[in-house]
Amino acid sequence: MNIAEKTSVRISIKELPPMRVASYRVISSSPERDAATYLRDLMIMRNIPFDDLRKFGIEIPVSENDHRLGLRCYEYWVCLPDKIKSLVGTTQKKIPRRIYAVLRIELPDENPFNAIATGWFDLHDWIGESEYEPAIHDPNRYMMEEQIEIDNITYMDLYYPVSFYDYAD
Repeated sequence: MNIAEKTSVRISIKELPPMRVASYRVISSSPERDAATYLRDLMIMRNIPFDDLRKFGIEIPVSENDHRLGLRCYEYWVCLPDKIKSLVGTTQKKIPRRIYAVLRIELPDENPFNAIATGWFDLHDWIGESEYEPAIHDPNRYMMEEQIEIDNITYMDLYYPVSFYDYAD
């Protein structure tokens, strides 16, 4: 039995391939929407099929002052097709292949601050009980969100970077 099946939370372990992404970071009261809109508009303007590409988001900490002002920071990534060498107005990043513990949330937008936060807590707790260890201190490993649609239902996959314990002495 897989460790993910031992809990009430359904976790899967996935390896994401190396990715080249266009990244855009926003600090605002609605940074997820603002960053996604910016990248969508930029890509549509350049005739790049935005809807067909994988997209990831990362919550970024803000200063105490920004937090007091109700501001948050979000970095949004769009995986670039090979034919696109760069995208002016974005930062290009190369994301190496990594292993993630993944939790899927159904209808994350219905109560996002509860559903997504609870998902991250569940993932963190699960990792603490599993044979995996958190791998969040490496600057090339990111805790990411990916919103997807399957059969007209919206889901969000939460990706928590992990590595397998090496018990060898």
